[in-house]
Amino acid sequence: MKTYLSKCWVLLFTIVGFQFTSYAQQSAQSIWENYDPKAEPINAQVLKTWENDKGKFEYVVYDIGKLEGDNKSASPKVAAYYGYPKDAKNVPAIVHIHGGGQRAELSRVETWVKLGYACISINWGEKPLEDGLQNTDWDDLPVGFLGKDKGLGFHNTVTPTEKTLYKEPNAYNSSWVEISISARRAITFLEERAEVDPNRIGLEGHSMGGFATVMTANDPRIKAAAPSVGGSGYLHQDMWGLPKSKRHMRTDLELFQKTIASQSSWPLIKTPILFLGSTNDFNSPTELVVKGMSLLPKSTENILVLAPHLNHRFTKEAHAARFLWMDAHVKGTFTFPKKSASELKLKTKNNIPVFTVVPDQSSGLPIEKVEIFYGYSRDPRNRFWHSAEVKQKKNKYYAECPVFDDKEPLYAFANITYKIDHMIPAHPGKDETNLFTVSSEYQMAYPDELQSAKVKATARRYAIIDDFSNGMQDWYTLFRNNHHHWFFGTRKLFDPCFMGPKGGKLKIQLETNAEDNQLAVGIETNTWQNYTGRRKENYYAVVTLKDKGINTLELSPEDFVTNNGKPLKDWDEVTELTLSPAFNLHNKMKADERWKGDTPTMKSMKWIGGDFTKWRRIYPHEKRDDADVQKVISFDNEFQQAIDKSVELEDKDKGSK
Repeated sequence: MKTYLSKCWVLLFTIVGFQFTSYAQQSAQSIWENYDPKAEPINAQVLKTWENDKGKFEYVVYDIGKLEGDNKSASPKVAAYYGYPKDAKNVPAIVHIHGGGQRAELSRVETWVKLGYACISINWGEKPLEDGLQNTDWDDLPVGFLGKDKGLGFHNTVTPTEKTLYKEPNAYNSSWVEISISARRAITFLEERAEVDPNRIGLEGHSMGGFATVMTANDPRIKAAAPSVGGSGYLHQDMWGLPKSKRHMRTDLELFQKTIASQSSWPLIKTPILFLGSTNDFNSPTELVVKGMSLLPKSTENILVLAPHLNHRFTKEAHAARFLWMDAHVKGTFTFPKKSASELKLKTKNNIPVFTVVPDQSSGLPIEKVEIFYGYSRDPRNRFWHSAEVKQKKNKYYAECPVFDDKEPLYAFANITYKIDHMIPAHPGKDETNLFTVSSEYQMAYPDELQSAKVKATARRYAIIDDFSNGMQDWYTLFRNNHHHWFFGTRKLFDPCFMGPKGGKLKIQLETNAEDNQLAVGIETNTWQNYTGRRKENYYAVVTLKDKGINTLELSPEDFVTNNGKPLKDWDEVTELTLSPAFNLHNKMKADERWKGDTPTMKSMKWIGGDFTKWRRIYPHEKRDDADVQKVISFDNEFQQAIDKSVELEDKDKGSK
């Protein structure tokens, strides 16, 4: 397996004055068209074996193969966890690619083994796994997470450094290619295992692993792929109506877009692919996922699954869809529903848009429920998704989606939850379930369409934020059954219908079954809005809930302060509201004692007082006062904070059982 430039071609192009970029890979397809993942021996070494009630497991190291460029050559090795069911024979198998800041996951291997698969989880990030045993070694290439002080560590771009394979811009300079190679070689590893059916191999990856899954899914040996919250594409282009919202790359962006960016990979994917997303994900904004998936060949079976209100996380029903996708397309034991057709009708009798979905019933599975969501925010990372009032007429489900402002877009989709006849076993962070959720066709309508259809802006502002008559449907909840680590969050206050009035107070009622608990009510402002020139800030009001039973809070903006004591000036820039035990704060406002009693029950939340006639348009964002903070705004810092937070929450998942 060699990747190099023929010396004679180098000489020829040098003579005629061409640069190396003239013959470097110019498309995603060109990266792989002459690559053979079986060309060199895998040289797998089993460094450790063990067995438990879940199956048989190994800690292994295998060769990537020799990589050669005009700057250097390398022969990396990748470590991995591998497992398979006891007495396995001709079983299907999964390649798992971990995400940013993470490492190979033994727990993920165990989950797939419980489901009847062999699984290999590759440790491309090279973080420590087994003390005293050989780990991933990228042989001085900048790929994993270690060695940044030596010019190593993950290298996103195609731009050369002292450590990259090539001296000039080249796709093989990007870590993404090496990660994809490690996954392709993992497929080869599986093909050579006696207990694996080489014709039934699937691929999954999370976050950065999702990106790598999209890049690797064109390998013809893959029978199905399931990336999650990574690999949307188009990240270096502005989102609709949001100037300066794109991610920046200072060098060689054009070549990166042609070869590495996920929009270059989607058209090459022929295997069935399920994208597991969350509606407010920071790493794969929803409209960009839809745009990326639209590039798939028409014959490629595909489906999108969106977990409402979540960022980089999933409900157990959404996550279950990934397992069943593999059961359908890799194991061959399940019939997965097709994508459900939908329509967003703008021209209606009362000028209120109506979303209609016809749930697919080709699988014969009973439908547990149909939910319809709609929202307005241009930035999907901050969008609040309204739960529409769903009505049914024969096999159609429909709901009105009132518009607040016809100068802003309208987005809508449905989630269809099906019931199966067996339980998907519990795994870290998720309870067992016999339900799974998939999303319908995703619909978008932009201001020119709304205005052309004469849509009326009939939605209004509300003093009542939530009466919780529908439970926590407008919130995301984490660790709800963990009385010490429960967490509630909502983006409802960012929505124009529920935005705080000028001079108003926030009234919250909740019920506890213990006295003297310390509650942290959090406000996050300007999340992901570095393109506005304003930075994200976190404010907290820490209050004592003295009573066992109903507790009532009335909070003004100035009751919320940052860790440095800066008070919140108003409700205008709120993007998210959270509630959690104050003991779990990571700042000097942290309470001394853990939460006592059960997770609280929310009773009501509303605005009291204030002037509702004073309203500001969220877009375009105008800078307030005369403070110019543009120079200190950093998307990269906020992105890394989000990665770190995601890893922290996933670590809690593993310890929450």
